[in-house]
Amino acid sequence: MPDYKTVLRTLCEIMTITGCERYAFAAVRENFAEYFDEITMDNARNIILVKKSQRPTRDIKPKIMLDAHMDEVGMIVSGITDEGLLRVTPIGGIDTKILPASEVYVYGKEKLFGVVSTLSPHLKKDDKKPEWKDILIDIGCGKASAEKSVELGTPVGFAYSMDDLTNGRITGRGFDDKSCAAAIICAVLSTPAEELRYDVYVTLSSGEEVGGGGAACAAYSIKPSCALVCDVNFASQPGISDGSSKQDSGVMVSVSAATDRRFTKHILALADEEKIPVTKTIEPTYTGTNADCLVYVNEGIPAAVIGLPLGGMHSYSESLSLSDAESMIKLIEKLITSAVIY
Repeated sequence: MPDYKTVLRTLCEIMTITGCERYAFAAVRENFAEYFDEITMDNARNIILVKKSQRPTRDIKPKIMLDAHMDEVGMIVSGITDEGLLRVTPIGGIDTKILPASEVYVYGKEKLFGVVSTLSPHLKKDDKKPEWKDILIDIGCGKASAEKSVELGTPVGFAYSMDDLTNGRITGRGFDDKSCAAAIICAVLSTPAEELRYDVYVTLSSGEEVGGGGAACAAYSIKPSCALVCDVNFASQPGISDGSSKQDSGVMVSVSAATDRRFTKHILALADEEKIPVTKTIEPTYTGTNADCLVYVNEGIPAAVIGLPLGGMHSYSESLSLSDAESMIKLIEKLITSAVIY
């Protein structure tokens, strides 16, 4: 059975820029089909992995939806200059300040390596934040060759990387939100079907980085009794304090008008029982996650949100603590094997 880092690496190696989630289906099925009863993809590009409870009881097993969005931020080719450089437009929130000299993949007729062009500091007249019209990608060829290899609308993503830092921390791209998706998968894989109190529906949902909606489509068809949304949140770092959590401090649990109070208290009680470290995050009106829409699906779905403190969100150098990921795995394992409340 694969460990957390192996699952995370597998997911992060797949290109899933928003709108391109369909590319992930074959790889997810190839790597995880043996562990689930069913893996499907719906018309909204959500990948749904199902593990049925084999608990020896005649009681009807409720359904629980464990959601982590599979899409990631990226760019899309919007033009080609006379010099063969690619103009791009963002998909999701990307700070242009981090882009000059960054390495990218252009997913054209074949995957091409590229670099975002940048001026030498000797030539810069100012340090203004670049505008998107100034972000140009060099793939090393002229206009004619570029036009043969890359069509308008081609997705562009940060070049893949995943490396170890010290003290049990790792860095890479795509951790938003594949770090949580990997935690969910590991928790479900490690739990025998005979111990499940629910039929478990893992949704690797689409479209979250451009406003959400994919998870709502999945929930509409699944009709779960409750939903746990797992998404990254902000790690404390220079320049941020309020609403953040220190890495190595465990799982972030949202308290919000968008989440179900009873379900959230249940999760906090389970964490306390198992001595799993958690940090409450106060998000008064909305969480900025898929939970915000799930409460309004069908007759309403009780939802709770847990998260991992992530550094460098929406960059090619995101960072997280493996101990926090292990805490999330343990909390999910406890939830899906504990007495149900809905």
